Amino acid sequence: AREGRSVVGVILQSPLLSAYRVAFNFRFTFPGDKFPNVDYAPDIRCPVFIIHGTQDEVVPFRHGEDLFLALEQPWRAKPFWVEGAGHNNIEALLRPSGAFVDKLVEFLDLHVSARRGKVRPPAAVPECVPAALREFGVASYGARMRTGDAY
Repeated sequence: AREGRSVVGVILQSPLLSAYRVAFNFRFTFPGDKFPNVDYAPDIRCPVFIIHGTQDEVVPFRHGEDLFLALEQPWRAKPFWVEGAGHNNIEALLRPSGAFVDKLVEFLDLHVSARRGKVRPPAAVPECVPAALREFGVASYGARMRTGDAY
């Protein structure tokens, strides 16, 4: 995107909020963090599809959830939380059913309209915000993540 060409979509598998937050439960970014993904998320202007295993032992599952919530609502594609999957076995776990490839194709078909030669805004997916956060009235999680406020 920096070179003047737009990105039509992003797929993140087992993403991390930031490098330091994998090891430490920080609510803000420290200087020197090489991958402050949570700080970049609100500036993304294309559909983002997040895939994360619920039993990830390397990058905690909450990183995928929190990164999803840090994205601006119009760019959130429905995430794919893979029940029982770890960090390195998502594809192997889903290979027999074909669900991994099916979900990728679904994302491309629903959100990456350039694939079909038609330019359309991304599909809104309001049901993706976890019900628990809606119950507590957390409306602007991304802004709270950037400022370090607790939720």
